[in-house]
Amino acid sequence: MSEKRPFLETAKEFVAAFFHGSFVSKRMAVVRKEAFDVNDNLMLLLFGDFLGIPNPVSYYMLELLPYVMEDLVPWERRMQNRKYIVAEKAAQYDFD
Repeated sequence: MSEKRPFLETAKEFVAAFFHGSFVSKRMAVVRKEAFDVNDNLMLLLFGDFLGIPNPVSYYMLELLPYVMEDLVPWERRMQNRKYIVAEKAAQYDFD
């Protein structure tokens, strides 16, 4: 037979899961999106030369390439899977 847990223990787990789902998960999603936005901006600065954007400090940007090389392929995949990149960036800065 299965052992029944006390009501108080079950209620405690339910409340903990409820608060985790209500507050922590939503806040982590916001933090994750912000981290991706900062990463996107850094990658666009580093690889702006490929887009034809002149960069006066491109020599120093090339020195950063070994540190971000492993993030380049996942970043390209994320950019290719997005449909409305300009709309997302405009919404980030409240452009209408």
